[in-house]
Amino acid sequence: MRASRLPLQYRIVLPTVAAALVAMAATTYVGARVTASALRSRLESQLISSASAVGWRDFALNSRILASLSAVVGAEVVTLSPAAEVRASSLDARQGAVIEAARRVVPLAPAAGATPRVSDADCGYPCLLAYRQVEGLSGAVVVLVADASPLVAATNAVVRTMLLSALLSVLVLIVVSQLVARRVTAPLGRLVHFVRTAPTQGAARATVGDDEIGALAEAFNTMLDRLDESRVALVRSEKLGLAGLFAARVAHDIRNPLSSIKMQTQLLRSKLPTGTEDHETLGAVLHDVSQVESVVRDLMDLANPGDLSLRPGDLNAVLREALAQLSAQLAYRKIRVELVLADPLPSVAIDALRFRQALINVIVNGSEAMHTGGELRVSTGADGGTAWIRICDDGVGIDPALVERVFDPFVSTKPEGVGLGLVNVKSVVEGHGGGITLEPRQPRGTCAFIWLPVAQHG
Repeated sequence: MRASRLPLQYRIVLPTVAAALVAMAATTYVGARVTASALRSRLESQLISSASAVGWRDFALNSRILASLSAVVGAEVVTLSPAAEVRASSLDARQGAVIEAARRVVPLAPAAGATPRVSDADCGYPCLLAYRQVEGLSGAVVVLVADASPLVAATNAVVRTMLLSALLSVLVLIVVSQLVARRVTAPLGRLVHFVRTAPTQGAARATVGDDEIGALAEAFNTMLDRLDESRVALVRSEKLGLAGLFAARVAHDIRNPLSSIKMQTQLLRSKLPTGTEDHETLGAVLHDVSQVESVVRDLMDLANPGDLSLRPGDLNAVLREALAQLSAQLAYRKIRVELVLADPLPSVAIDALRFRQALINVIVNGSEAMHTGGELRVSTGADGGTAWIRICDDGVGIDPALVERVFDPFVSTKPEGVGLGLVNVKSVVEGHGGGITLEPRQPRGTCAFIWLPVAQHG
């Protein structure tokens, strides 16, 4: 069993958020350090300046001056003797943690005139000490004691603000990355759902968008179209194979007895007076035999189409021969033929006999669709590297549901049809490298459009 995996949406969001957290944590840390360092440097600069100013003997031993300086600087000032005894101070009380912290730095004080030193201490609260020896008073040390609690509080406030900003940024990033990831993964999810639930055949297709996922869906739809075409071609191939097997059996078992029946019927009919009921009955029998012969002939062509003998030829000439052969039948059906031929037409590679028979099948189909007569419009032309023939009738037309299937074996628009004539026509036309389509004609009727490639002359 496959191990469960995080959805793609979270596999996009989580690394993004993790990277943002690391970056923001580093930024907060650096920002806090820089802020704390800047605040401390500022406070140290104030203390050093004040310690330098108060380091004179007259100032350092005057408690009033020290008290005034304390109010200005915001730090307590203590002057200590070399023995660490308080000589002057801004403090009201001479004892306590502040005095003890000041006494500990007396041995460390730099010489008079040198830059005061600054160090951290514990005065019962975090504090900074700035100290130096007093000028003119050997060994005495002046110490400024600044409360560092506001510095710590300010640093903590800055850190809290930066952490809060980082947290809000992460929350915004999570929401935005979820929306962005969902825009990417939602179409993928719909495509996966379609793939899992789509029927194996039919017109259902994936929704196509205008992004990369839409291009993927369009490619998938193209694949489905090709699969449908392959399936249709496979079914048609199977039908043709079955029709060929059936045709071979029919040609073997029916053709000879049928020829005998036709010949004997013709002999018997010739012995009867014209106009009698029996004469007419035998005429009807011969008509039915002719129809069966047509079916057998179609089956034989389907079973053994044979190789085409292609030679450069005139498409107009082949078309005129087919119409001449059918002229009597068309006149009997009261069908007028309108010829609109482009002359000259480019030469085409054609098997004149086989292609003429294909044209005859198409023309007969069109004439049989005009039950009470009508007009058959036949035209030719050339377009680029192809020559074409259009045969249009004004008959009953083809059921739209059958338009895509009329070239399949055993599909017919006529009650008495077997559905092999157009199959043979399509086979012959495609054998010439061309194609055939049927389309409705307005206001009624059907047009057959046949095209062939123009012959290439070396």
